[in-house]
Amino acid sequence: MKNSIVILPIVIISIALGSVSYSKSSTVEDMGRNFVNLLVNKNFTEAEKFFTEEVAKALPDNALESVWGNVTATLGRFNSIIDIKATEYGEYRVVIVTCDFELGTLRIQITFNKDAKIAGLYFLQPQLKALYTPPSYADPNNFIEIELTIDTAGWKLPATLTLPKTDKPCPAVVLVHGSGPQDRDETIGPNKPFKDLAWGLASKGIAVLRYEKRTKQYGEKSLIEGFTVDEETIDDAVSAIELLYQRKEIDKNKIFLLGHSLGGMLSPRIAERTDKIKGIIILAGTVKDLLELMPKQARYLASLDDKITEEEAKEIEELEKQIAYIKSLKVGKNEIILGAPGSYWLDLINYNPIEAIKKLSIPILILQGDRDYQVSVEDFNLWQKELKDKPNIEFKLYEKLNHLFIFGEGKPNPDEYYKPGNVAQEVVEDIANWIRK
Repeated sequence: MKNSIVILPIVIISIALGSVSYSKSSTVEDMGRNFVNLLVNKNFTEAEKFFTEEVAKALPDNALESVWGNVTATLGRFNSIIDIKATEYGEYRVVIVTCDFELGTLRIQITFNKDAKIAGLYFLQPQLKALYTPPSYADPNNFIEIELTIDTAGWKLPATLTLPKTDKPCPAVVLVHGSGPQDRDETIGPNKPFKDLAWGLASKGIAVLRYEKRTKQYGEKSLIEGFTVDEETIDDAVSAIELLYQRKEIDKNKIFLLGHSLGGMLSPRIAERTDKIKGIIILAGTVKDLLELMPKQARYLASLDDKITEEEAKEIEELEKQIAYIKSLKVGKNEIILGAPGSYWLDLINYNPIEAIKKLSIPILILQGDRDYQVSVEDFNLWQKELKDKPNIEFKLYEKLNHLFIFGEGKPNPDEYYKPGNVAQEVVEDIANWIRK
């Protein structure tokens, strides 16, 4: 989707901010359904009438039509609305409309303020109806899978423990998701990188625990007052480690943490909260502030065809305005912006993963693919530069691997995430050898 902006945190694809007027008798579900139906019926002119004058001026011409065209180009024919869920967050009401298409499903998140105006409109990561193919290096005869539940103060998350067939306690790894409402496999299109890692490592005698991310399992209900990465990621990762520690099948002295993308960036912060992990594995973990990465990523995607259109330039400008507003520290803690409350961003602004990791003495392995446009080699080089004097840290860069650590060729782009592939065998072997060492 060349004309969409890919965002790293809770929201994956953001297109605009706007406002829509409805009758006071309309429910938030009705408002969400009606707006989506306007898009489905390609009544973009009517839909655009609902935006305020200020927002209409800020939006590029034909923005809704352009983005919806990209959606249908990716997912094919629209079939139906299959689910609508609504929740409240402070003065905001949020509705997620799940749509079924010919080739997959898409969740559209619409945030209404107290005046029934749209304060946020987001197209979340689509799920394609493609079959997953296990990697050739995984041998299901060597492991079993047990369904568990991770419970963090009542937030219950379905989990899967992939357990090698052995009579002895074995090493174990907890997998921590990247940004967005991820499932336990980090599914994107036909690809399931966390399932690849779990099956690959278990085939080599290492147990793996993976689980549904809280924002995936509970949606907007997870956005409690004061929401930060603690509630999104860290608290549940600590609970997962504690759960492994209690299992008799697990070697208590060999529990490791593997964080991907946002999970990698937060791994040092997770490690500060527990004394039960032996080491950390960081896959494509960013060093930089997420708010710095967003416009950089947006510009990259807009330039994939070697030009940035006026429409794309306006989208990027709007994104930069919102980021500047957050960095001004004037954003309210309960104010929804870029798909998350202000408290989320204010917390991350004060977090420095480099400084956090310098305080750790446990073994750390940092891995990076050189075709990753989301968290680039530039970040990897910063890790190396700032941590070169730390003997407990090892680094490895992989040729032709993308953000999912799947092989690819050509100029990196989002479309390749929807082509079937598996985490490279070399990555699984390197992680397994490092854990054994």
